[in-house]
Parts: sequence; C-alpha cells; structure tokens
Amino acid sequence: MQSLTSCQCSVCCSCFQQHFTIAVRDKHIRDMVCPVCWEPNINDPEHLNSYFSTLDIQLRECLEPEVYELFHKKLTEQALIKDPKFLWCCHCSWFIYDGEQLKVTCLQCHNSFCAQCKKPWESQHAGLSCEQYQSWKRENDPEYQKQGLAGYLRDNGICPNCRFQYALSKGGCMHFCCSQCRYQFCSGCNNPFHTQTCAVDECSVSGLHAHHPRDCLFYLRDWEPSRLQALLQSNNVAFNTEPSPGTQT
Repeated sequence: MQSLTSCQCSVCCSCFQQHFTIAVRDKHIRDMVCPVCWEPNINDPEHLNSYFSTLDIQLRECLEPEVYELFHKKLTEQALIKDPKFLWCCHCSWFIYDGEQLKVTCLQCHNSFCAQCKKPWESQHAGLSCEQYQSWKRENDPEYQKQGLAGYLRDNGICPNCRFQYALSKGGCMHFCCSQCRYQFCSGCNNPFHTQTCAVDECSVSGLHAHHPRDCLFYLRDWEPSRLQALLQSNNVAFNTEPSPGTQT
C-alpha cells in the first residue's frame, strides 16, 4: 500500500501509480493530490514545496521514466510562471527574458514576438502600442481580415489572470478554466466565475455563477439567427445577410 504524508489514506501501489500517471499526463500540476480525499490544498504556497518534495521521492520509484520526466517539467513550468521575467514563446516553448523592449527573440527557435501581447513580431508594431498595432492589423492586413471571428478569438483568447493563450472550440462552454493558473472566467467578457463566496457586494448567489455585462456573448450565443437579426434591426445595426464574394458556404 502507498500513502501520502499529507493524509492518512492508503491506496494500493497499482492504483497509486495509475492515478498519478494520468494526473501527470492529462491534468494540471495542482491535480496531483490524494485520489481518496483530494488533499492537500496545494493552492496554499506553504504546503506546495513540502508536499512536492515528498511526492517527488514516491513518484520516482513508481512512475515510468518518461512520465516522471514530464512531472518534473510541469513542476519547473509552475515555478517559472511566477517569475515576472518569464515569457511563453508563441512559436515554440517557454524561456526567461531579461529586458524591457517590446520585441524579444526566443533563445530556442530564434523567432521574434511582442513581450506584451505575445503576437509574432512585425515591423508595423515598432513605435505602436499593442492596441494600435492590432487596430492597424484589422484595418490593413487582408490575411487577418479573412480570418474573421477565428482570428479575433485567437488574438484575444488570453487568460485575464496569467495571460496564457487558449483557443475556443465551436460550441464550447463559455465557463472557462485556465489550464495553467486554474482561474475560472467567462470567455465572453473575462469576468470571473465565483464558486463559493462571491466578491460582489450585495450578491446573494452562493452557487457557481459569474456577473456578465448585458452585452456579453453569454446571453446571446444560443439565440436563433432570426432572433439575433431582429435584435440588430431593432437597434438599427447594419449587418451582412449574404456571404462575401468568394466565400465557401
């Protein structure tokens, strides 16, 4: 039998190995807890280092070498992401950057990108803020314009808590949980989801919820096209009813 030092639960060696193999391969580093009681609470920084130092010894003896190596990689990324100089390269992988200019070049793949908006670097970004550069892209770049909503979601699909990029699947739930920092938010308005205690004054809701603004896509995404068109027409908003020339339908 195997047991963690953080609790009194006992698990057979086979189940212990299977649980942590799946957790390492498919889940977040913070899901690597006891499979019985789901302790300890490793969101607490005081428990984090002591817990993983002990768990490291146990996993070294029971995990396959490639899984154990992945465990250490996730531990390293978890530590690095707290460093203010830590940057994810939008082309390949992570690296540490020490500088203040917008344009940075990855030490691994040697491609350049913006340190703030994490977009691949283009000469038009020089001398412009990230907002001004994105505005220029929308108005002047034909390739960007062709991407439409998909391009918008890719460029704006960033966790509001840790700035990690993500992609939305068609029809996916708008309640999003960041795979890196576990922050829960609405992908339509970026407002946080509250699970227990709500931080909004005078809110009496105790279950899972978020406070969406009236224009959040959360309210509109499941409407039928005819209802959406009626909403636009009633507010005198012009919209296209036919596909653009050359568009495949």
